[in-house]
Amino acid sequence: MQMLRRGITVKTSYGVKPEMSCVVGAVKGKVPVLFDGGIRRGTDVFKALALGAQSVLIGRPAVYGLAAKGEYGVKRVIEMLRDELELTMALSGCPTLNHIARKHVRTKHERPRSML
Repeated sequence: MQMLRRGITVKTSYGVKPEMSCVVGAVKGKVPVLFDGGIRRGTDVFKALALGAQSVLIGRPAVYGLAAKGEYGVKRVIEMLRDELELTMALSGCPTLNHIARKHVRTKHERPRSML
C-alpha cells in the first residue's frame, strides 16, 4: 500500500486482494482508494469496485495492448475490459456502477464451508 497526497493506492502482485476491504474501512471515505495492480479482466475491475475502490488503474493491460498493436491495441484492451465489466455487471444484476456493492463478492474467508 502506498500513501499518496490525495488518496491511497493499493498495489498487488496479481488479482484483487480481500485486504482491500480493510483499507477501505480504515480510511472511512476520507480519501479515495485507487486499486493498482492485478487487473487483467473486467471481472477484476468489478471485484475491486465491489470491495470499495473508487477507481481502478489498468497500466499493464494498456501497455500490453500498446506493444502488440499500438494505439489500436490500447483502445481494444479498454473495450475488452469495458465489455467484460458490463457483462459481469449484468450477470450480477447491477445496471450501473453505483449498484456494485460489497455483497457481490466473497473472499476466501467468507466462502461457505462443507461439513462433509
